[in-house]
Order: sequence, then structure tokens, then C-alpha cells
Amino acid sequence: MFGYSLAPDGSLPRRSLSFAAASTALILCFFIASIPVPMMAVWTQSHHLSTSQIAFTVVSYFAGCIFTLIFLARLSNFLGRKPAVLLSLTLGILANVLFCFSTQAYELYLGRFLQGLCCGLISSSGMSWVVDTSPSKRAWLGTALTAAGPNIGLAAGTLATGFILEYGLLDPTALFVGGIVLLTCCCALVCVGSETLRFGTEPLLKVLTPRVALPPRLCRLFVVAAAGFMGTWGIGAFFQGFSAHLATALFNDTNAFYSGLTYLFIIVPNATAGILIGRYRPSRALPVLFTLFFISANCLFIALSLENLPFFITATVCCGFASGGICTAALKFLILDTTIKERAGVIAALYLLAYCGSGTPNLLIGTIGASASQATLNLGFHVWILLTFSLAMGMFLIIRAHPSEAESLRYARYA
Repeated sequence: MFGYSLAPDGSLPRRSLSFAAASTALILCFFIASIPVPMMAVWTQSHHLSTSQIAFTVVSYFAGCIFTLIFLARLSNFLGRKPAVLLSLTLGILANVLFCFSTQAYELYLGRFLQGLCCGLISSSGMSWVVDTSPSKRAWLGTALTAAGPNIGLAAGTLATGFILEYGLLDPTALFVGGIVLLTCCCALVCVGSETLRFGTEPLLKVLTPRVALPPRLCRLFVVAAAGFMGTWGIGAFFQGFSAHLATALFNDTNAFYSGLTYLFIIVPNATAGILIGRYRPSRALPVLFTLFFISANCLFIALSLENLPFFITATVCCGFASGGICTAALKFLILDTTIKERAGVIAALYLLAYCGSGTPNLLIGTIGASASQATLNLGFHVWILLTFSLAMGMFLIIRAHPSEAESLRYARYA
């Protein structure tokens, strides 16, 4: 089941099935991880959560992601892609079991940490498996799904959870039991997919040794991609943790439906752009997307200060679209010429910084707590947007002006 299954001629048997299994596992892990977003409106009341506790649920999630990407990022280079993906799904199941019985804030922290481990591991092993098994005639689809898959899962999970809770179709316990069933079914699908990497390709001690597995030729390209991911994910993480708070400020309502709807304003266009932008050359798309993100993200927080709902929704949708496009284009820009052994490490290094970018704003909010005004938080995000935009766009322009041999490939007609 876990063996290396490339055919004698080097082709991949059951390629379509394997691609479907890899993509499903990737999307489903983030689908399940999004259930706590609308649930936060319920937990805020039932668990009596403070602003700091809400922020630390997000920090716990990203701490799990970061831990995995530091210590287990290249685990699939030892185990193989399939066993690593199955481990991700198992961690997701354990988190859901914990949520079923949660009554205290610390249990939410632990559950979100387990979901972070799940999503961190799927971000390296699952995404690598998606790229490995992508259709040979549509290789761009693998990159697009790798970048957009998490947001597709987050969008679908948030929408489904908000709808279920709003109309009372399932109680919270049954909702998490349903998540366990979905993850278990996905495990079965993964088992029938084809492995793309031999067991023991790299020694266990080597893959568990924390290091940034980034080839020197990709260093400047990595700065562009990482700054883009950190900036966009930082805004997305704010919505993930505080959609209930934003719904209260904008809709004067705290129910799960409005909480989920607020998050969907940013995550649906994010997922949509992730797929649409996959066809375009990153060297042309990135400057436009970086500029759109800079303008719309700043407008988003201006609209929040003004409590102007139409302006907020418009800016959020534009910001979400730009964010999804940046993630797809930047990832394609980075991994164009990576080998199968390099891929997991490079993707893991990128997502490690992306999760750091996501966790940093929420860690600061959790540390400051109630002492910070909304105006102070908005100012902090304006600074965050400016710094990440300047780094990403500045390095992109430097590369375009003086590209190395590897960097020149990104500007070729086929790239």
C-alpha cells in the first residue's frame, strides 16, 4: 500500500485517481480546520472567551503548523507521500474528537494545535503529492490547486458550517462527528492512490533535522514568494480569528452565519483567484496582484474604521482576490524548476514563513489584549501591509532588472 508505484517506464499508474486523492486530502484537511471559524461565535458564549483567548486559539493553530513545518516538513521524503498524508488526516480526526467534548478554552487551544499539525503536514506532503501527480498536459493545475486548495477548503468549510449552525441542521457535537467520518473516508481514498516517492528516499534522522531546505538558486525568488504569502496570510488570519468580532461591528449580530459570511467575503474570492490565476505567467501577474493587494488591504481597514459596510465588503473581496492570485503566482514563480526531492522542502519553507506571517499579528493581538483600541490594531495592519508589499515588490523588481540563469527561466514565454 505504501510502496513506490511508478511504472517501469517512469510513468505514474492511476495518475488521475492519485491526483484526485491528493487534492481531496489537501482540501479536506483545511475544510475541517475551518469549522472552528463559525464555531467561534458559539464558543465565545459557551466558553466565555475573552479577546486574548480568541486570538490564542488562532495562535495555537499556527503554532502547530509552524512546529510541523520545522521538524516534519520533509517527513514524506522518508515515509513516502501517502503515509505522511494519512498521518495528517489522523491528526485531523484526533482534533475533532477533542472538540466533541470541549468545555474549556485550553481544550480549544489543544484542538487547534492538532489541526495546525494536520494542516502543516498536509502543506508539505499533500501539496508535494498534488504536484507529483498533476496531469502531464495541465501541469499548471497542480500548482494552482496547491496554492488554492487550502482556501477552497476554508471557504467551503466555513460556508457549510455557518449554514448548518444557523439553521440547526446539526448540533456542534454532530458537526465534528461528521468531520471525523469525512476524514476517515478520505483515508480510504488515499490508500488506493499511487505512491510517488520510495520509502527511505532520505534517512529519517536527516529529514527530522530542522533546516531550511532551500537551494541557493531560489533564494531571491523565495523572498518574493515568502513576503507575498506572509502579507496576504496575515490578513486572512485576522479574519479567521475575528470574523465573529467583525460581524458584530458590521452587522450588529453575533450568530455563526454572519461570522461565517464575514470570513467568506475574503476567502471565496481568494480560492477563486487561486484557480483562475494559475494559467497566467507569474512574471506578468505578480506586479498587478501585489499592487491590488496593497490598495485593497489598506482600504479594508479604512472601511473598518469608518464602519462602512459596502466599502468594507468591496475592499475585502478585492483583497481576497489579490491574495489568492499572489499565492498561486508566487508559488508557481518559485517552484518552476524544482526536482521531486527538493519540492517538499521548498514548499515547507515557504509555508513555514506563511504561517509565521499568519500567527504574528494574532500573537500581538493576544499579547496586547483588551488594552489595544481598534484604531491601534488597524494602524498595525497598515504597517504590516506596507512592509510585506515593499519587500515582495522591491525584490521582484531587483530580480527582473538583474536575473540569474535560474531566475531568467521565470520570464521565458512558457513560464
